[in-house]
Amino acid sequence: MKIIKIDGFSGLLTAAFIGCCLFAGFVIFPGYVSMHYWNKYLVNLLEFPQLSLFQGVLLWGIIFSIYYIVSKGNLPVSFQNPQELSDAELNMIMKNAKIHSKMYKKSALINKSDKFIKTLNRNPYGEDKQISINQSSDNNDEDKKISNLK
Repeated sequence: MKIIKIDGFSGLLTAAFIGCCLFAGFVIFPGYVSMHYWNKYLVNLLEFPQLSLFQGVLLWGIIFSIYYIVSKGNLPVSFQNPQELSDAELNMIMKNAKIHSKMYKKSALINKSDKFIKTLNRNPYGEDKQISINQSSDNNDEDKKISNLK
């Protein structure tokens, strides 16, 4: 069981502020939205009476109550504590993370070694020439040998 500790007047003000924000977010705002849509569509189209904010909050309460009854008390929000991992599961997760980290470092090193490194080489006439260190060589003899084996 978790205990919430409130110290002093500032703690009470903070708790009151949090309570007001939750009330406004989960009661007043949906009531305002339901009042707005009621007044926008039903009043203009079907000549229903206009609703005030209080009546919009009551309408929201009716909508929420009907949803709760129809869903048989199962809300999509759960307030249960998640199950804790056992030591064996935690060790397995840490072991997999270390393996993936090592594999990532090795693949990054391999990717870096595969890239071409270009350097500038000045010839005696003052012209710059690009030379690639990892130039591909012609292995036509090896290709012919391999094709003959097939």
